[in-house]
Amino acid sequence: MKPLLDSWLAAVFAAAIVLPAWSQNPAREASATNTDEGADTATHREIEPLPVSFQSLTALRMDRDGNLLAADAEAQDIKIISPAGKLMGVLKPGFGPEAMDVAADGSIFCGGQGRLAHLDKSGRVLLTAKVPSDIESPVSETSRRRAEGRAPQLSGMAVTDRALFVAFGSGWSMGSKSKLFRFDLNLANPKRLAEDLRGCCQRCDLAARNGVLYLAENAVHRVVCYDFDGKMLNRWGERGRTGLEGFGSCCNPMNLAFDARGVLYTAESGLGRVKRHTTDGKYLGLVGYVGVERFQSAGRLAASCSNIAIAVSANGDRVYVLDIKSNLIRVLQKKA
Repeated sequence: MKPLLDSWLAAVFAAAIVLPAWSQNPAREASATNTDEGADTATHREIEPLPVSFQSLTALRMDRDGNLLAADAEAQDIKIISPAGKLMGVLKPGFGPEAMDVAADGSIFCGGQGRLAHLDKSGRVLLTAKVPSDIESPVSETSRRRAEGRAPQLSGMAVTDRALFVAFGSGWSMGSKSKLFRFDLNLANPKRLAEDLRGCCQRCDLAARNGVLYLAENAVHRVVCYDFDGKMLNRWGERGRTGLEGFGSCCNPMNLAFDARGVLYTAESGLGRVKRHTTDGKYLGLVGYVGVERFQSAGRLAASCSNIAIAVSANGDRVYVLDIKSNLIRVLQKKA
């Protein structure tokens, strides 16, 4: 009787300690989530990364001339890089940029280390401002103590012809929460538009087009659309362990970008996967995969590699992907 009981207890114990999918062995998880599913349908393939060195990549954008803007927080600069990978210049905002966006006139808005800045195309600093100290509201007493003395973390930025939108995050975990604020173009008059946004590891990436703001609320696997005043216009997306249309891994989509035609691209951290969508969420197809290190669990590893920012050429022939672990800009080139 005892061997039978021991066997039964062992089975119960094993069932009780089964870990959630996101905390299992990455190799097994990659297989379970069909990481490379549909790779033969991808429109792009990965080519050599751009030959530019960085100390700590944090953000990526395309400027109005078709060059890349790559924020290097450790070097406290924004590097201008040609599509072929030639370093064209360096902009110095005066702090380590964490997020940025390009205005219609080609000027650059960026923020980091508790500051915001507006630079012209040549890199001349037009305006700077401190982020109000009461922007961030930690999710717990422990987070509050850890955050004392630290500047609010910028988790996303987008600029329109009327305003600058900034998401601020709190807490390095899957339970991180973010708040969405609107500033005027003079970096003043912050107005809170939304809060309790679930962005893993302080990431809630933003993109704007035609007066609509798109926010990647990655911990709930969706894109949320807002108007100028923060009214929710739409939200779409769902978690998908199989197939390509859903968002896989623990927290996706992680990052967003538009091409010149208005196609919305989403990047999935942990999977290294980039896809295309209409602005109302219709799946348009798989762009491809990049060889970024995969993660499936939260904590220190997720915090160090969750940002997979992307920039897209005007015609969509090239997609540039930030690899934060290797400090590289990887490239997906459209197949012949």
